[in-house]
Amino acid sequence: MPSLAFKTSSYHLDESHIQALAQKWVTLQGQANASAFIAWFWIKQWLAQKNLSTNHCLCVEVMQGQDTVGLALFGIKTKSVFWGLSFNQYFLHKSGNTQEDQTWLEHNTFLLHKDFEQQLSHEICQALAEIQQIDDIKIGLSSPHFIQKLNFAGFNLRTELSSPGYLANLAGFTSLDDYLASLSKNTRSGIKRSIKLLNQQSPLRLVLATDATEKNTVLKNIADLHRIKWRSTVYGSGFDNPCFYNFHNGLIQDDHSAQNCRLYTLYQDDIALGHVYLLTQGDRWSFYLSALHFNADNRIKVGLVIHSLVIEQAIKQGVKVYDFLAGEAQYKHSLSNAQPYEQHIYCFYRNKPLLLVREQLRKCKRMILGGLFSSLRMKFSDGSQ
Repeated sequence: MPSLAFKTSSYHLDESHIQALAQKWVTLQGQANASAFIAWFWIKQWLAQKNLSTNHCLCVEVMQGQDTVGLALFGIKTKSVFWGLSFNQYFLHKSGNTQEDQTWLEHNTFLLHKDFEQQLSHEICQALAEIQQIDDIKIGLSSPHFIQKLNFAGFNLRTELSSPGYLANLAGFTSLDDYLASLSKNTRSGIKRSIKLLNQQSPLRLVLATDATEKNTVLKNIADLHRIKWRSTVYGSGFDNPCFYNFHNGLIQDDHSAQNCRLYTLYQDDIALGHVYLLTQGDRWSFYLSALHFNADNRIKVGLVIHSLVIEQAIKQGVKVYDFLAGEAQYKHSLSNAQPYEQHIYCFYRNKPLLLVREQLRKCKRMILGGLFSSLRMKFSDGSQ
């Protein structure tokens, strides 16, 4: 591969920048191994929010001749620490604002031409490391395989969060029975029993929302159910966050992303039993979230049923992978027919005194908290009061 000319720019977001970027992104996307989360339909909606915490976004671009072969976008945030000091954080395809980033990004990578991923990763890392204003780079959720391609000279690496991911390989399957045969006997029998019991009450119908009105209705129904289940938990419901709701409402209503966002509802007569929201890219469908109505019969597993019927649709359309994404859950274990994979949030921080001191303080805090929790566990395990 010839030597690549490297171009780095930082700019305020406006419509002219987005339009120019769109052409490059869509062209390169067709030449890259891009996940749904770095496909233009997702990135476009992120940019359309226009409320990144500092109103800045760094665009890193790699050119080969006249062709763009690498792209990455970074939201910028100044973080205050102690003694009035601060440092600059850069977030890959995120803003750095908790509310805005609740949309939850996975399989987050640079957008790279698939023939030159290693070299392009090096070019982008080198360019970022040379920008002295960058103190801290956060990337994730991303796979260790992608992070292994990165080498930021003068930076240290910290893993901030880890999560397993689960998927179903559908390659070679021609029917729902093929998929069910790849699962455990208990899971397979539980799904078949649930489908049989539900159909005995009234025939099941899996319906894909196709127009704006249907999508809007399904999203509102999902939001209502999601709030009921999650609002009182420590994590809360994303649908109580206007940034989250507006992001996904814009995503599903955009004509250009219609084929990338699927909202399925499982009906029994005219009663909705549950909903599934998917992101699609190429031959991979990614399960983003679901919302289910409670069923009093504990023999009926509505969640397993709706996933199975959606997977049946995926098989009919030649989909190779049904990705349950990150997060530990029994139903993901049950429906997965492949080895779990890992995703992490990583932080690359520069070798600067402020950041090195901060890292030592972080380690001390973890040790103190770890020792405290260990003492509490010992106290209660030996019956002490």
